[in-house]
Amino acid sequence: MSQDDKQIEKKKEVSKVLSSARTYVKNRFREALDPIYLFHNYTYSAEIADKAGELAKMEGLNEQETERLRITGLFYPLGFIGGEKETWQRSVEEMVKWAATENYDTAGAEKWISAATTATESSPIQVRILHDAAWSWLGRKRYERRYELLQIEREARKGKVGDPVEFGRKMKEKLLHFSYLTTSGRDEFDKRRRKNVTEQHSSNYKITQNEIKARTGKNFGRGIDTMYRTSFRNHITLSKIADGKANMMISINTIILSIVVTVSGASLSVFEETFYENPEFLIPIISILLSSLIAVVFAVFSARPSVTEYRIKKDKLIKSKEASLLYFGNFLKLEKHEFIEYMATMKLDQNALYDDLARDLYDLGAVMHKKYLLLTISYNTFVGGLALAVLSFLAVYLLNIL
Repeated sequence: MSQDDKQIEKKKEVSKVLSSARTYVKNRFREALDPIYLFHNYTYSAEIADKAGELAKMEGLNEQETERLRITGLFYPLGFIGGEKETWQRSVEEMVKWAATENYDTAGAEKWISAATTATESSPIQVRILHDAAWSWLGRKRYERRYELLQIEREARKGKVGDPVEFGRKMKEKLLHFSYLTTSGRDEFDKRRRKNVTEQHSSNYKITQNEIKARTGKNFGRGIDTMYRTSFRNHITLSKIADGKANMMISINTIILSIVVTVSGASLSVFEETFYENPEFLIPIISILLSSLIAVVFAVFSARPSVTEYRIKKDKLIKSKEASLLYFGNFLKLEKHEFIEYMATMKLDQNALYDDLARDLYDLGAVMHKKYLLLTISYNTFVGGLALAVLSFLAVYLLNIL
């Protein structure tokens, strides 16, 4: 067999091994990988393998070393099937396990996996190639897509929505200070990496603006603002109506009291003998006096200014979820600079702002409830007393006639 035939047979054998590794890795990802891993999956594994092979050829490595790097790249992220702890150790174990079934000589390639995570300029060329291949997505056009998948995956792993502004800032720092460790890696990906830095910077600005709009409610249009504005306007209008009715009750009953007291006093002096002989005529007079007095008292209580005040210590007032600091009865407990700082924070926090408005609206509603309750008692007392006075007068008058 000629030398060329031997090389062809060797390439076929190597390709068969690579195919076996691809099948093994794909099956292991399919069987054991949690669906939340949108970034660290077989797609990422295949990308590393392909880029590792390309960089190895560009660096002048032979076919055997190139193939070994491709296989190592396939196994590089496989450890994520067991979670984010001891990932690289599991990747090595999976590669060793596969190599044993294929009787494949890794020649220590499994050590490149853990070494690539902390690779430096002085690391072996294979380790540096694997490192550059694993981070090649930072210097590619599909960077934004991989970035979004990584963000979603991290949020899913933590079980909560992360801060997109903070994540964008960290990725910008990563792009800005990242260095490829091979000449081929720098030639292949560094130019695009620098462009991705500027795009990430612009993206971070947009994300920050969107977050500010989300926190301040701007993304929801004017619907929420209109709802609160209408609710407060309605309550203020109802308060004015209640005060008007209370003033009317105070005026009417004050006049009635004045007239009844004046007329009764004059009548007692003029018709003293009549009242002594018929004291029952005092019943309607006393009824109207008492009902008017009670109606005036409750009307005054209704119109009286009411300040809703919570007994909360000053140092706990800002963090309190009960009192609204948009109401003067509460925020005057603070120093001026503390109130200004609080308002500055509120402008950037939609949830806190609307929660405070809701508390203020509730407190206003509580005051309105008390105001209308007192006003209802005043009106009922006035009507009841007036009716009782008229009926009692008629009854006494008819009894005296008969």
